[in-house]
Amino acid sequence: MAALQDHARLALFVEQIYMVEMTSIELATNSGQQRVDTLEGLAGFTPGSGDCTVSCGFAIPIGGQEYPFQQTCTDGSYVTLQIPIGEVDYIGNGKFIDVSINQSVNANTEGTFTWTGELNALQ
Repeated sequence: MAALQDHARLALFVEQIYMVEMTSIELATNSGQQRVDTLEGLAGFTPGSGDCTVSCGFAIPIGGQEYPFQQTCTDGSYVTLQIPIGEVDYIGNGKFIDVSINQSVNANTEGTFTWTGELNALQ
């Protein structure tokens, strides 16, 4: 039988500002490693350019977004994100690639964004 224990809870900091209204957070890492195939089959790998992608959902309070995600996406500026995961953090510099804001009947106004940035290990 498994022992009871506490588990990590993801959080997001954008430019060192804690984001309270997050509804989902996903960190995906692409190593950038490229396959090297020969007529004999897989021969190994060669380094390539990797990246980390952060996809998040967020609720929008009546007063507006807690961070100007859409505006920052349109001006193309670099943004630093930090995601603490237990005792380690992902910290990277990148850009918001897409932002979507939506609402359904009798539902909260919500949004999603995808941010792509530096390939960094959790430290």
